[in-house]
Amino acid sequence: MKIYAPTIPVCQLDENNYFVGMTTADLDPLENNGHYLIPRLCIQAEEPTIKKGFIAQWTGDNWQYIEDHRGETVYSKETGEVVAIDEPGILPATVTTMPCPDIYHQWSEKAHSWVEKADAAQLRLQNKRSTAGTLSRMQMLSQLEISLGKNKQALVEAAENAMSGIELIKIRNYILETQSFALTNELWWDFLTNILQIQQDNVFVMWEKARTI
Repeated sequence: MKIYAPTIPVCQLDENNYFVGMTTADLDPLENNGHYLIPRLCIQAEEPTIKKGFIAQWTGDNWQYIEDHRGETVYSKETGEVVAIDEPGILPATVTTMPCPDIYHQWSEKAHSWVEKADAAQLRLQNKRSTAGTLSRMQMLSQLEISLGKNKQALVEAAENAMSGIELIKIRNYILETQSFALTNELWWDFLTNILQIQQDNVFVMWEKARTI
C-alpha cells in the first residue's frame, strides 16, 4: 500500500492570480488515492522565482512576471504630487520617479526631467511678496525715511510728480491714512519699485529691516 505525505506544498494566489505565498494542502482522509484538499485560490505548482521589482502571475500553465511598483514613491508629471501605485504593472506614462524640485518647475517630456517654468522668476517674486506679511504705519514710513531720506510729505510729493488721476488719489490716501502696508498691494509695490526706484531685492531688504523698528 502506497504511503502518501499528510500535506503537500501549494502556491497561494490572490483574486488576480498573483502569487501571494506558499501554504499546504492536506491529504483527503476520505480518499485512499493520494487526493489532496487544495485550498481555495491555491494551485499545485512549483514556487515561482522571486525577482526584484516583479510579481509572479499564474497564467493557467506557467508563471509570468509582471512589473510591480507598489510601495515605490512616484510623482505626478502634472502636479508634482506623490501618487500611490496600488496595482502591479508598468508605471503609468503620467508619473515619474523623479521628485519635482519645487512649484516653479514643470515636467518636460522632451527633456525627460523637471524644467523651470517660463515665468518662474515672476512666480518666485509673487510668492515672496505674498509671504512678506504686513508692516505697521510707523514701521513702513520710518524705514522709508531711514532708507531714502523721504518723510511722509516727500513721499506724497514723489507721487504727485509721477502720477495722476485715481492712482494718485489712492496712493496719496495710502500714504496719509493707511494703518498697515502690504507688498501684495499692487499699487504700493509699483510705487516702491517704479516711482521711488527701489530695486526689487532692496525692497525685501528694507522690508525686513522695518520689522525690527
